[in-house]
Amino acid sequence: MSVQNDLNGYAALTPEQLEFVDANGYLVIKNALEPNVVAEVDAAINELYEREEKAGRLEADGRLNMRNCITQHDAFFQLLDWPKTAPLAWGILNWNIQMITSHLLVLPSKDEPPPKVRDRIGLHRDGGTSPGEMQEPHPRILLKIAYAISDQSDPASGATVLVPGSNRLTGTPPVDTETGSARGAISMNVEAGDAFIFEQRTWHGPGHNWSGTPRKTIFIGYAYRWVKPMDYVAMPDELIAKCTTPLQKQLLGVVSDPLSYYLPKDEDVPLKALLT
Repeated sequence: MSVQNDLNGYAALTPEQLEFVDANGYLVIKNALEPNVVAEVDAAINELYEREEKAGRLEADGRLNMRNCITQHDAFFQLLDWPKTAPLAWGILNWNIQMITSHLLVLPSKDEPPPKVRDRIGLHRDGGTSPGEMQEPHPRILLKIAYAISDQSDPASGATVLVPGSNRLTGTPPVDTETGSARGAISMNVEAGDAFIFEQRTWHGPGHNWSGTPRKTIFIGYAYRWVKPMDYVAMPDELIAKCTTPLQKQLLGVVSDPLSYYLPKDEDVPLKALLT
């Protein structure tokens, strides 16, 4: 799908892309990150993984599950408003949004699972308890951009599995009784530097990794400003100080008045002027 560039250097969501997202709940962006950016972010992930491993903070299976990772390394900050991807998220939601999460996930490679285990993925909808608390059908309230930092084109790489069209589904996806997997589920076998967007209503989960190399992905999530962020209350002052534009401050949740989250003030939402 083509990407138009007419928003002061930011990619613009096309009507065809929006139609695809509405119908399927996801969108792939090929070559979202240049190779030098992938290398920079990859080096940062390796540095953090080594630090957390030495500190004994990895999970029991060796995975790194780091929330609010944007505060942990300067290399991640550029993804906040990455011009090839973030504007597509803004186009799907609207201008009254902020970053809701920055999540680094490193899945180490394990032994190949038996077929019956391989097809069973912990499918879920995002948003914590909200799927169980909201009336069906759910509204779209948030989405994430998944940046593949490692090559995930190998079916054994542990790539994210999602169910196209499940964003419009009431209840859980139907399951194939023979395999135990959701009917129609696909594996997002993208290459390093690719990205994909998926909304919170889309059923998804991490695959099993037996590729021989770790699967490295960074998820940057955006939601309406009246939705509480997942992994922070207020960003630290030192991170806010890195902002070079009012737009970046909006995306980090900076406001002049708490009521602005519900009744936006123009100075708090510069994205409004960009998109309208």
